[in-house]
Amino acid sequence: MSLEVASVRFAYRRNPVLEGVDLRVAEGGFCALLGPNGSGKSTLTKIIARVLAPAGGTVSFAGQDLLAVSRREHARVVAYVPQSGATPFEQTVREAVLLGRTPHIGLRPTRRDWEVVDAAIDRLGLTDLADRPLSQLSGGQAQRVLIARALAQRPRVLLLDEPTSALDLRYQIETLQIVRSVTREEGVTALIAIHDLNHAAHFCDQAVLLDGGRVVADGPPAEAFDAAVLSRVYGLDVRVTRGENGVEVRPAALEPLPATATAAESA
Repeated sequence: MSLEVASVRFAYRRNPVLEGVDLRVAEGGFCALLGPNGSGKSTLTKIIARVLAPAGGTVSFAGQDLLAVSRREHARVVAYVPQSGATPFEQTVREAVLLGRTPHIGLRPTRRDWEVVDAAIDRLGLTDLADRPLSQLSGGQAQRVLIARALAQRPRVLLLDEPTSALDLRYQIETLQIVRSVTREEGVTALIAIHDLNHAAHFCDQAVLLDGGRVVADGPPAEAFDAAVLSRVYGLDVRVTRGENGVEVRPAALEPLPATATAAESA
């Protein structure tokens, strides 16, 4: 079983954003969706999540057309973590995470539903905040609630749109560790739109690089990260180092200023 995107196209009015995107993420794979701002990362995740409708192409999982099934059936397969979400004043963390169980709940939540909710809250380190209103949370805490809600959904495909952008370094690492463990332990297929190339290299099995709405690199990070391609895509001279601990991307060292310029500046 795999998540497959084929020939997906999308445009905002007359401005093309995605132009024939193809990619495949294996079951249990953790795929980083990379590229500069405007490359189409968030747009692609929203299409798979059915927040946006493509102009053409298909999205399927295990042979099932995810763009054609009912919303409820889609929600049983796909969970989506946006960059941010609405935080109703009257809702507590526990109530917000329970929304992830909506595709599975009948007339009312069962004991099993609440067990899944509490497990997701605990996994994201939110137990002490479980009864707190969302309006009292920081941006980073609220983002972790969205991730807990997605995990409570018990999806087969997990989509994350820059989930670490509001988190400090500790919670960035912990969140990526959690997603990686979910893919490995539960066979969930995860696709994350992310900016940090080194986080992608360390935590993800697959890296897909977008540029101008097209896939320009796809594969394990050690293979997909090519210095020449990354430099062209990001408009920045970068170096790619490969070693026993994986691959690392860093900006090329800046050349020192000419002596004449330095002297003039210090005058």
